[in-house]
Amino acid sequence: MGPDIKKFIDFFHDASIKIRRQKPIFTRGKDGNLVKLALRQFSKQQLEMLAVWFLEKKRKLSPVIGAMLSNAVLEELDKKIKSPEFWKDLDKIHEKYYKQNYDTAERK
Repeated sequence: MGPDIKKFIDFFHDASIKIRRQKPIFTRGKDGNLVKLALRQFSKQQLEMLAVWFLEKKRKLSPVIGAMLSNAVLEELDKKIKSPEFWKDLDKIHEKYYKQNYDTAERK
């Protein structure tokens, strides 16, 4: 497993606990392969942003990488990504869960 794949899976785990207060469900092998394929299309940072959006906005779906990278979710994302409102929403979500990390880093 490549370092970016492992880092993303760790990020997804931590983000799921932080956003949903729920441990994600991982499928050994399958999730690594899905992330590997996704990293051909997205950067690690883009994939992390997608995870934060998915975990916050798609609460009816299980916290699994397969659901996040499903065709239905990616098609919806492809439509929404063209809207300025989507980016404002994503900024609000990111700030809600990750702002304290940046504030702490700036003080050091």
